Amino acid sequence: MPPSDDRPVCCTRRRALRLGGVALGGLVAGCAGDPDGGPTGTTTADRTTDGTQFPPPEPIPESPTDPRPVPVESDWPRTGFDDANRGHDPVTAAPDSAEVFWQFYTQATPPVVADGTLYAVEHARDRALVARDAATGRREWTASFTGGGFGPPVVAADRVVLQTYSTLWAFDREGTPLWQYDLGRGSPGSPVVRDGVVYGCTGSYRDWPATAFAVDPDGEERWTVELDGDLRGSPAVAGETLYVATEAGALRALALADGSERFSADLGSPTRATPTVADGVVYVTDEDDSVHARDADDGSAVWTASVDTAGDEGLAVAGESLFVPAREAVVALAVDDGSARWRASVEDPVTPAVGADAVYVGAGGFEDRSVYALDPETGEVRWSHRTEETQVSDQVLAGVVGPPTPVEGAVYVVAADGFYAFGAP
Repeated sequence: MPPSDDRPVCCTRRRALRLGGVALGGLVAGCAGDPDGGPTGTTTADRTTDGTQFPPPEPIPESPTDPRPVPVESDWPRTGFDDANRGHDPVTAAPDSAEVFWQFYTQATPPVVADGTLYAVEHARDRALVARDAATGRREWTASFTGGGFGPPVVAADRVVLQTYSTLWAFDREGTPLWQYDLGRGSPGSPVVRDGVVYGCTGSYRDWPATAFAVDPDGEERWTVELDGDLRGSPAVAGETLYVATEAGALRALALADGSERFSADLGSPTRATPTVADGVVYVTDEDDSVHARDADDGSAVWTASVDTAGDEGLAVAGESLFVPAREAVVALAVDDGSARWRASVEDPVTPAVGADAVYVGAGGFEDRSVYALDPETGEVRWSHRTEETQVSDQVLAGVVGPPTPVEGAVYVVAADGFYAFGAP
């Protein structure tokens, strides 16, 4: 691969404002500035104010003061939870009511959780991979990296994997770099790690094509495949197949073993979304307000539903429902035929995450910037918590950043005003 540099990634305005890191989707997958040297670190919706300090002060990754420990008894190792981006784990996080156990200010990607530790990329003066105690939020270690814009980390066995605009990084669980692999250029996503092999995709930039790739456990290239058009999402892996959707309107299925094509299905419209795979069906949204269900073996159409989709957010699937972030609502569709089961009003929702008894989702707007727990059968609001605006110099930031992270005993949320840990009263 050609040499890398440390220029941040190009991304759409909505993604830059929403995340400043990856929108999963799930990945969340990830933008943090402009490849030609623009600003990084804007995490949510912004608007100009009469701030007096320029340049803006850099956020400092602090820790909670006198945190009330939350009980954490399960893992959420990837932004989409599993390799297939289903965004569902049958845990009882805080389904009926919730309290803030601790909260502090930092700008970060949505965290992942493994063995009682939170991992996130926090972009302060020097962006870093940060490990925190999952119960208290207290910082355990930080590890610096280069490569421009970044996606959220992934934990697999004894490693933490992180994809940036130009580089794939592998760290041990103490934050020591193990290897790095040059990707070229392109927007990063959230990779999948299977038996130590890292599978991922990267968007295009200028003369650099979008690609899918596999990297061996020692950091050596296994295969790369050039993709048509650009992409802004992350891959999904189910069985022995990697699925990726591109802005050329194609759903591509590649063999894990060698990257050979199993099928390429025309969606009819561009997409910037991350696929989700469940029970032999691939689900993906496009930019023309449709949700597609395609057969995971051959890409043939199962159904298509018209929903005013958010476009670049991910999906979640649990039981008989597919949970879709629309522009002004979260919509539950029946997985068998795409019919609407319910619609819950949420402004500019991020990718949802599903526990045993609730759908957790955040609002990314100014008017509605709350975290919600919704009844998965009816869409009724079980509880909500309104996050606050934050002013940084001449910008006001507001809204939830990326999908919530539910585990047994807690729900973690990153918003404009910082990092939250919710627990059941």
